Amino acid sequence: MSTVAASPRTVPGRGSGPPPAERGTTTVPDRVVAKIATAAVSEVTGTHALTGRFGGLVGSGAVARSHARISGSNVTVHLVIAAHYPGPLPRVAREVRAHVTHRVAEYTGFSVRHVDIEIAELVPARRAR
Repeated sequence: MSTVAASPRTVPGRGSGPPPAERGTTTVPDRVVAKIATAAVSEVTGTHALTGRFGGLVGSGAVARSHARISGSNVTVHLVIAAHYPGPLPRVAREVRAHVTHRVAEYTGFSVRHVDIEIAELVPARRAR
């Protein structure tokens, strides 16, 4: 009885093709980082959608406005958010800053150097629900 050993197969994406440095580049625009930051704000307790003008009658419904600037592998983010009132604003700002830093780094691989937070609106508890 004879046995035939199968030759190892190459799995696509593993060990085949050129080395990673020669495969190309991935570009993440500023606006994508800003969208990631905005989504991260919505995950933090104590934040609320921006109400806009006219006492909340007109607004975008977005949880934040954001702007990001990428320099090499470093990112700076500026956020405009609404927070629940009454509430501990310094705690909310710390949690937003930490969560945005974590999410942007997790999704992009960039190092977040600075997160500016502007609390533009306080939303009373009765409207925050």
